[in-house]
Amino acid sequence: MNLKNYIHKNKQAFTEEKMSVEADRNFKNLLESKFHKKKMLRSLVIKYVSIAACFTIVFLSVLWIEKNVTVNNETKNLIANLENKSAGKRLESIYKFNDNYKKEDKIIIDKLINILINDKNVNVRIASIDALLMFPSNERIRQNLIDALGRDESPLVQIKLIKAVSFLRENRAKEPLKRLINNNETFTIVKNNATLAMVKLKN
Repeated sequence: MNLKNYIHKNKQAFTEEKMSVEADRNFKNLLESKFHKKKMLRSLVIKYVSIAACFTIVFLSVLWIEKNVTVNNETKNLIANLENKSAGKRLESIYKFNDNYKKEDKIIIDKLINILINDKNVNVRIASIDALLMFPSNERIRQNLIDALGRDESPLVQIKLIKAVSFLRENRAKEPLKRLINNNETFTIVKNNATLAMVKLKN
């Protein structure tokens, strides 16, 4: 059988094989195209998500910085006013602390303790006691309230301190309370409050 007759006889097989090869090639190209498009799409999605995440981080960082700058400025102003020569300004700052600060701030607490110990104005000292009582678990505050009870000579401040240690159920305050009760110079109203506090601490 010559080549011409062989090709003619097997023409359909050749055609089918050619089409099969072409179909495989087209199918392969189609898959590669689809895969490439999906890969590009995924890359674009990742890119845009990354950009959005970066903008979000920058935005939140700016907000955080602005908030902290504001808080720091407020704290600085508060501390400055706690040291103001005007008793009215100091009193106003303590009230502002009571309203706006719910977390302990060591610097401000130090200033309030210093006011409790050294401020010459009775009303300012009394206000500092209220402010310090916002943090009843602070050991330094508790100890300074006890010390002030044994030291302060103002009847109004003494009564406030007696109520403070009674509220705290502070047994270490018994000694300064006894001294107040036994001191002939202690005002009667102070002695009465000290006696009531002693009874409460014993129960």
